[in-house]
Amino acid sequence: MATPPSHRPLRALLPADTEGAGGERGAAVSSASSGVGPRQTSVELAPRRRTARAACIECRKRKTKARKSSPSSRAVADVLLSGLVALKRRFVDLEDKVNIYEQVYAILRSRPQHEANSVFKRIRTGDDPQSILRHVEHGDLLLQLRVVPESRYRYEFPFMSPLPARLQTQDNPYLGSLIYEWEVERPGSPIKSPKQTGKGKQPETGRSASEESTTQGPGPYVKPFHAAEVHDPLIDSTEPAKWTAVTTDNALLRSLLQSYFLHEYQWFSAFQKEYFLSDMIADRRQFCSPLLVNAVLALACHSHRDLPDRAEFWNPRTLGYGFLTEAKRHWELEQAGGRSKLTTIQAAILLNIVYNLNAMVKLGWQYTLQAIDMAHKMKLFKKPENWETLSPRLRAGRDFTAWSLFGWQSHCTYHLFEKPLIEKPPEVPLPAVTEDPSWYGEVWLKYPLEGILYPSHYAEFHKAKTEFRIILNDISGAFHGEPGQNRPPPAESKIAELYWRLQAWYAALPRSLSPRTIVFTTQMKLHMHYHHVIITMLQSLMANASSSASTASPMPSATPALSQKVLTISSLLNSDPPAEPPGPPLPPLQATFSLHRTHYETLLRLYYLRHGFEALDTFIMMSLMTMAFITTKELEDIRFSVQPYSEERKAHINSLRATLVLCAKGLYDQGKSYYLSQTIFRLVRGGMHVNEKELLREYAALPEEEDSKDARMREELAQRLWPHPQPRMKNDSQEDIEMEHAPRTAPEGQEGWKVLDGLLKEYGEVRMDASESSDSED
Repeated sequence: MATPPSHRPLRALLPADTEGAGGERGAAVSSASSGVGPRQTSVELAPRRRTARAACIECRKRKTKARKSSPSSRAVADVLLSGLVALKRRFVDLEDKVNIYEQVYAILRSRPQHEANSVFKRIRTGDDPQSILRHVEHGDLLLQLRVVPESRYRYEFPFMSPLPARLQTQDNPYLGSLIYEWEVERPGSPIKSPKQTGKGKQPETGRSASEESTTQGPGPYVKPFHAAEVHDPLIDSTEPAKWTAVTTDNALLRSLLQSYFLHEYQWFSAFQKEYFLSDMIADRRQFCSPLLVNAVLALACHSHRDLPDRAEFWNPRTLGYGFLTEAKRHWELEQAGGRSKLTTIQAAILLNIVYNLNAMVKLGWQYTLQAIDMAHKMKLFKKPENWETLSPRLRAGRDFTAWSLFGWQSHCTYHLFEKPLIEKPPEVPLPAVTEDPSWYGEVWLKYPLEGILYPSHYAEFHKAKTEFRIILNDISGAFHGEPGQNRPPPAESKIAELYWRLQAWYAALPRSLSPRTIVFTTQMKLHMHYHHVIITMLQSLMANASSSASTASPMPSATPALSQKVLTISSLLNSDPPAEPPGPPLPPLQATFSLHRTHYETLLRLYYLRHGFEALDTFIMMSLMTMAFITTKELEDIRFSVQPYSEERKAHINSLRATLVLCAKGLYDQGKSYYLSQTIFRLVRGGMHVNEKELLREYAALPEEEDSKDARMREELAQRLWPHPQPRMKNDSQEDIEMEHAPRTAPEGQEGWKVLDGLLKEYGEVRMDASESSDSED
């Protein structure tokens, strides 16, 4: 009888098969299971593997644990990736993490307010510190790629790189300037120092440029002015969108304010900067108004290089057009109210500048005439009886506006050849810089990759500029009469008196404005204007001497008579020098003219060498135009002379050609910012000889006017701005029509820039809709 399955004896358990059925242990198990009853077996267990603390690269690739007995793994574990190395790696990771937080904190602490607010918002939205830091660094990198190459870039002269030998004279003080020495010390510079060439005046001090500027850093002397930015916390705190209806982008508007205070504010100061900005922030109307803000922004659009269409004043889609239209609307509203305010006078100056840039001189001049009328009604140039009892802020703002308007009309009437509109300066004198520097304010500049701020020495500059314009006002009163009058030039004694006043002003300039230390564009322009005025005064004497000599001796032998006449005039000036201010004897007339002409061109070249001509600068256009006409006349005189050919004469001609090409290129670069410079560029290029035109195409790399896409529109607009005064007859021939639009040439003995001014006076008044359909008659 079979035993039930539930009562069968159980089979003894065997050890687990650890090496598979095919091994020896598998065979033993198989034999044991075939017998009856339990069987003792001996099984050797494999020793436990000892893994390394850190795997080698090959083991990591296979994702397996490395045996410590492996030679390669043992070497890695014992040498490279020991426990100490792993601990150090952990420490470095933590240190990097802490550094990221510290950098984010530094950004919040040091960045401008609007940038810090942007970073804070990203933190609140949950961005990790690494992404925030990467965002800021990439933004700075893009900024550096745009600015840093310009900050280290030296502009190279077209056609001829070295400074011409005719400018390297012993009495040229600008060859001892720091801005020139920094260029000489630059590695690879083509310009040699005065010591190397044996020419030029040595510096007043024995220190080199690098040694003398160590106290503040060489930033302004090695970086262009347009690479800097105005550092002012007030600008960062403003919300200009509250004052204009053109745009609500406060970041863009602050950028426009930065551009205005950098480029045009210091040369044509219509208001006190701190009062204007503080009232804008506090929403006060004493020194800020919608009219003034929109006028400032309209002018700033011409200097903002991120606006490619900033010169198209006729284009209603441009930002400048919108601000100018908004300013005109507020001007009409204020005029309808009939109340004169300081901000209205200040805005009138800025609107006049904008219209000048748009080649509408007569239309813009009306704003200045209305501003002067308002000032007389307010008795702005008189000292009020309650002047001492007025609040210091109101008193300072009032006097600053009076001096700004006086200086502006003095500058304009001189260049428009008109009698001054204000004969005497304001009764309240300019305060001394040392006694009341806050009356002037300061403009602080920050250059890329530098942690220090540079003062522009605005107080000293503004005081010197205003004192110079007082003399300029007297020069206009002596030379110019009422509009339309042909006033005879003043006597030589009067010219000598004005000359000595200019010399005394130049000698009394503070150290920041000395030829040794000038570096900013405004400082260099002030020196240029000084030499420009002396050149034009002496030109009038030389023209009178030339006409007198031609009348007395029309024969070819008139050249000795002219020379004798020049010597006679200079001897008259030397014989009776004015008692005040004292000065050295006046040199001969031609020598004095050549001296200031050399200094004038040296300054112009140094200006280009350091700052270039691309950034907006309304006065540099006048300097470029004047030097272009002077150089063109000198080249014409050389071509008509009978001097024998020599290498020295050829070098002199080439240096003059280089100057003319440089001036034409500068006018073209300025034309990117405002239309008036485009017009003057075409005028200068039209008067150039064919040889100089070829050089201009070769070295300045300027596009041809005919190749421009908007050539037809520009030509039509130019005809609206500069029509010929003679009316067209009904039966004119084709030749007469061509002569009607031919460029006007200068009469005998008259400078080209005076002819241009005549054009501006006659045809400066155009409508803002000048770009309407060309089907209408001009």
